[in-house]
Amino acid sequence: MNTLGIVGLGIIGLICLYCLLGFFLIGASEVGILTKKMLGKKMPKGQIIARAGEIGIQADTLAPGLYWRFPLFWKIKKVKVVIIEPGKIGVVKAIDGKTILSNRLLGDEVECNSFQDARAFLSNGGYRGPQVGILTPGAYRINISAFEVSVRNAVTVGENQIGVGIALDGIILPTNYVIAPKPSNAENFNLFQGGQDFLDKNGYRGPQLDTIQPGTYYINPLLFDVKIFDIVDVPPGYVAVIRSNVGAELEHTIRTPVDAKSDGAMKGVIHDRIETLLTTDKFTRGIWEEPVAPGKYNLNPIAYTPYMVPTSAVTIDWASEGRIGTKVHSVQNEGVLYKFDPLKVTSKDGFQLGVNIRMIIRIPPKNAAFVIQRFGSIDNLIDQIVHPLIDSSFRNKAGEKRAIDFFQSREDIQRDALEHAVEVFDKYNIDAQNLLVAYIDIPKDLLDTQTKKEIAIQQKEQFNQEAEAQERLIAVKEKSARAEMQQKVIDAELSIDIHKNMAKALVEKAKGDKDAMIEQARGSREAQIEKAKGEEQAIRLVAEANAHKSIVEGKGIAEAYEVQKKAIGQENVYMIELMKEISRGGIKIVPEIMVGEGKGGLVDAALANLLKKDANK
Repeated sequence: MNTLGIVGLGIIGLICLYCLLGFFLIGASEVGILTKKMLGKKMPKGQIIARAGEIGIQADTLAPGLYWRFPLFWKIKKVKVVIIEPGKIGVVKAIDGKTILSNRLLGDEVECNSFQDARAFLSNGGYRGPQVGILTPGAYRINISAFEVSVRNAVTVGENQIGVGIALDGIILPTNYVIAPKPSNAENFNLFQGGQDFLDKNGYRGPQLDTIQPGTYYINPLLFDVKIFDIVDVPPGYVAVIRSNVGAELEHTIRTPVDAKSDGAMKGVIHDRIETLLTTDKFTRGIWEEPVAPGKYNLNPIAYTPYMVPTSAVTIDWASEGRIGTKVHSVQNEGVLYKFDPLKVTSKDGFQLGVNIRMIIRIPPKNAAFVIQRFGSIDNLIDQIVHPLIDSSFRNKAGEKRAIDFFQSREDIQRDALEHAVEVFDKYNIDAQNLLVAYIDIPKDLLDTQTKKEIAIQQKEQFNQEAEAQERLIAVKEKSARAEMQQKVIDAELSIDIHKNMAKALVEKAKGDKDAMIEQARGSREAQIEKAKGEEQAIRLVAEANAHKSIVEGKGIAEAYEVQKKAIGQENVYMIELMKEISRGGIKIVPEIMVGEGKGGLVDAALANLLKKDANK
């Protein structure tokens, strides 16, 4: 064979080999992407994907099978099918299509078999750029020269969590709104998975009001940026005051707080107008008048800001172990504990004192909204009202008293401070429940002086007690000695008692005898008196008779004497009478008494005896 024949066979062989290279086998998990090199119209300016056989990347793809294309005119690229695994999504970006509108960020969905039909996508008016539509888990034969697919994680909302969607596309949010108004006839847009539905119903950009509940969701992250938040847990002993960011500005209405000491009774307005703007409409911007009770809530924290307000007890400590402004949540009673350094006060006599205090306040649930509206937070309430009030109250009290007096009058100071706090805090809708002065730190020198004084007092008391103990010891010993002599004492006492009783008996007997004798004497006396009365009466009668007789006789005798005297004389009469007496034996011859010193003789003696006889009568 000549050289020409060999060359001809070589050329034919090369042509056959080249033609064989035009065969392509597209596997079951592959996609064939065609690119036309020549012999066709040029695409319009700005067009990237050929739709009608133009030169360039073709919109149509090759399904699994054996194909032949002349290599000189065509290029076939085999790529793997797009696999979207469970828990993932495919975010699509179109390489060609219409230009997205100036007020939009994403291209609307068009019928294109989930981006597997690029021709249909372009023919139906698909937009170039990021797409609203997404690919859910599965396998897709996509022309990756026409569409870029990036795999993202699906949105997963865990237990006790919520998701809040922030729309990145849609109608521009009005300037006076924070939360996007809910489109009419929209029911959560299939929990934000229906992106095109959201746009078709004129959804607004920005944070959305509806929340996403626990679960897995296929949400286009180019349309919704989903933020995950913990659900709002209002613990026991708290309420949540809700600040609503929904809607336009709050229409001004005035509410008044209730008295901290009452249950629902309203009291006068005490704050500025702006400080009492509360709302009962949960879809209007402002602070809800009614707080949220303890519980768990799927609360959109962008739309509604909760402020936890303790309603059981808020404890404020001014103690050495704390730091200024430290807030600690108590695990046991879910209360709130604020700690400050001890109060530093100056006494009237110039001493620096440290005062450790614990105060307990309570905010009635009905007043929680007013407190938040007025102060913004419980921290601000403590910093602006409670701490300054207690600090100034104790400073004023310390300035009125000497250090020792301040130290010793803790109870009075505590009571006065609580009464003052109750009065002032009530104006701010707060209930001051208790205030305790735990400790007052006074200078060591002053304390040492007081300690020495107290020690001296205690020593004096001790000495008094020791002296009393010694006295008691003496008394005990005396009692012991008495106990030892008790029998003798008892015998002596019994003897004394016996003699006393005997003496008493004798006395009683003597009294009896005396009484008997007195009674007997009284009887005898009365008898003698009666006898004497009788005798006296008899004597009186006899005497009267004798007197009468004597008178009669005397008259006779007198008359006789007168006759005799006249007849014989006075002296002779006496002599005759004397003789009669002698004869009767009534006159002694020898007289016992001499009359006239022996002179007168017998006549005188007779006269003397006669006189004596008369005297004896």
